[in-house]
Amino acid sequence: MTRSAESLLGERMLPVRLAVLTVLAVGCLLLLGNEPTVFDWATGLLAVLATAHGVRRPMTASLLTTGLLVLGFEFGHTGPIVAKVAAAFALAELTARRGGGRSWPAAVGLGAAYLLHPVGGTAVMVYRAVVMAVLPLFIGGLLRAAWARAEESAREADALEQRRASEIAAARETERTAIARELHDLIAHHVSSTVLRVGVARHAVPDAPPALLEVLDDIHSTGKQTLTDLRKLVTILRDPAGDGASFLAPADLPAALTETVERARRGGLAVTANVAEDVTAVDALRALTVLRLTQEGLANVVKHAGPETTVWMTVSVDAAGDLDFTLRDNGSPRTDRPRLPGGVGLIGLRERVELLDGEFGAGPNGSGWRITARLPRRIGTAA
Repeated sequence: MTRSAESLLGERMLPVRLAVLTVLAVGCLLLLGNEPTVFDWATGLLAVLATAHGVRRPMTASLLTTGLLVLGFEFGHTGPIVAKVAAAFALAELTARRGGGRSWPAAVGLGAAYLLHPVGGTAVMVYRAVVMAVLPLFIGGLLRAAWARAEESAREADALEQRRASEIAAARETERTAIARELHDLIAHHVSSTVLRVGVARHAVPDAPPALLEVLDDIHSTGKQTLTDLRKLVTILRDPAGDGASFLAPADLPAALTETVERARRGGLAVTANVAEDVTAVDALRALTVLRLTQEGLANVVKHAGPETTVWMTVSVDAAGDLDFTLRDNGSPRTDRPRLPGGVGLIGLRERVELLDGEFGAGPNGSGWRITARLPRRIGTAA
């Protein structure tokens, strides 16, 4: 209710307020006035217009309406009904906006206007002056107090929201630090141990079959790359203010895609990749997303369709700068193949794409499976 009153008396609502007061003034003069003259009409409408100054110059509005009230008493044919209401309204608004100390002189002036034009006995004259001059002070004081309480409540709410935001940020920072510590101390430790043991095994069996040595070399290089990515992720978790996408994104997207495809081929997949040359111009976020789409898509093919599967992958950029990704295979439609929303990996891919306002799809395609994504050009980035 307080906010409604404050907005009604605000500058933006001034035309509406003037329109309502004008309609009420016209009705008052037509229905309650005793054959009002042109002067009565002019005095009443000018009093309504004078209240418009109450938004920025409430003292001026109060003095103007009081002066028009005096003119109505002196020269009007009918009682200055509209000026009376306008003067009381202006005094109440002055009190609400400037406080009682600034409004008392205006209240004295308004009371004097009634006392200088007596109607009835002394008691009636004094009663009318007190009511018309003191009651607006009381109403304005109540409104000012309500506004002050509302502003204080708003400040307290803002302070509480800022405190909650700070607490949430601190909790998130603590959580990120804990995750970073676990990644470094637990996962990175085990991966480092695996890489070390694979390296030892590689040199311990120099006469092993070439196929085994190739597998060991692949595990060793994959483990080293995993350690590199883990170190980057730990750095981002400890410093979230940095540009994580640029830090994790591949410096050369076609080269990173080629390396991922070659690794899948070494695992037994027959992969045909068609990567457009202009994908080198995409921004870091889209480059990282395309790389993750490729990695997750090929890993799902190996896991759910088996290594003896043919895969076709296409990455292209259209004239508008939008990037299209398609990865499909001819594996058998086994019942345990990933389906949205059950597959966590696919859910993560969908979230990545939708965060970039893109479109993601995954599902059966003939006898195999297909993943598609469309990543629109991001405003302000090269395409």
